Amino acid sequence: MSSKKISIGLFVFICLVSRGFAVELKTDVQKESYSIGVSTGSYISNQLFEQSELGVKADVEALIDGFVDALKKKQKLSDEEIITYLNNRAEGLNKISQERFNQELNKNLEEGKKYLANNAKNKKVVTTKSGLQYEMLAEGKGEKPKPESIVMINYKGTLLNGTVFDDTYARKTPAHLSMVNVIDGLQEGLMLMREGEKAKLVIPSELAYGNADVQAIPAGSTVVFEVELVKVLKPGELNNSAKPHSEETKKELTTTDKTLKKQ
Repeated sequence: MSSKKISIGLFVFICLVSRGFAVELKTDVQKESYSIGVSTGSYISNQLFEQSELGVKADVEALIDGFVDALKKKQKLSDEEIITYLNNRAEGLNKISQERFNQELNKNLEEGKKYLANNAKNKKVVTTKSGLQYEMLAEGKGEKPKPESIVMINYKGTLLNGTVFDDTYARKTPAHLSMVNVIDGLQEGLMLMREGEKAKLVIPSELAYGNADVQAIPAGSTVVFEVELVKVLKPGELNNSAKPHSEETKKELTTTDKTLKKQ
């Protein structure tokens, strides 16, 4: 059982124990009302758990009193006071959250610099003026894509720790991508390749997803793509070769499109 599930169960248990009663659920009204209580309690418990992860505590007994007082319309603080205290708490949480984000961002940027510096020592690796690192894995002999091309590619995208965030090989479905829409580092790397070529691209964060979290990719991440340029498509060729996709495949392709696009 996860910590979050434990937190939810604990909150409901505290509510029942602290009030000293339990309602028998016989009628639909009782069951509906109970469901409202559980839904509200679960939401609050999730919020408290996330805040506790940031080191911000809450007094559960006072929280329960406030909840009951609100139902009875007998609150002990004025609306102005409540807004002030909630705003103070929100500001504190935002500050802590931003500090942690900055720490993680700086750590990812530093790890990226170290990885790139070490990878540059590999004689097979070419570092371009932009900072992209390119290593040919298998030679190709076909056409090179242009900035306006649409390409068919297979690829596996990973973080520096090896975590895979996207993989067309696993889906067994090559991606069809417009060069104008993909991240800068991938666009530059693809234009160095010929049809049939496989390459490893190490893309610094400024050429990838920058200083923002993008799906499973943390802010400031240097990313690695192992790419196979299957084909540079001619105008209209994509429509002619398109095949119907299952709903699952459509969902995967939509995720791919969002992940690889420039932000």
